Amino acid sequence: MRNLSPPRECRTGELLAIFYLALLCGFGFAPRVYAHHGYAAYDLAKTVTVSGTVAELSLANPHSSVTFDVKDEKGDVNRWAVEFGTLRNLMSQGWTRDTLRPGDGIKLSLHPAKNGAHMGVLVGKITYIDGRPLPVKSTPNE
Repeated sequence: MRNLSPPRECRTGELLAIFYLALLCGFGFAPRVYAHHGYAAYDLAKTVTVSGTVAELSLANPHSSVTFDVKDEKGDVNRWAVEFGTLRNLMSQGWTRDTLRPGDGIKLSLHPAKNGAHMGVLVGKITYIDGRPLPVKSTPNE
């Protein structure tokens, strides 16, 4: 009896083509997965309002941040950091690397770190010290 099946290397090539096609389709239709951290480090039941002077703005993913100097009741200066919106959302609202410059006075409310560190996650809006608002969504509810 004569073997009518195609040569073995032909079947292997077809199987590889099907495999690569399935792999490509899988990547093309896969849902977006976002690596994200939680807010366990922050006291979401507590809100603190602080005013200070911008030291640095970092527009980045997964969250942007601003570091700023806050003078406490004793007159000592403490450097704070607050994280907020995603790079994409901030840029769609008109933010650039020059939106906040070193020396700008700002006021904001944040959920502070549970461990007492001078850091937090933004609640609501950031405003310039003169009251002009900056467009930004709070991170936990963004």
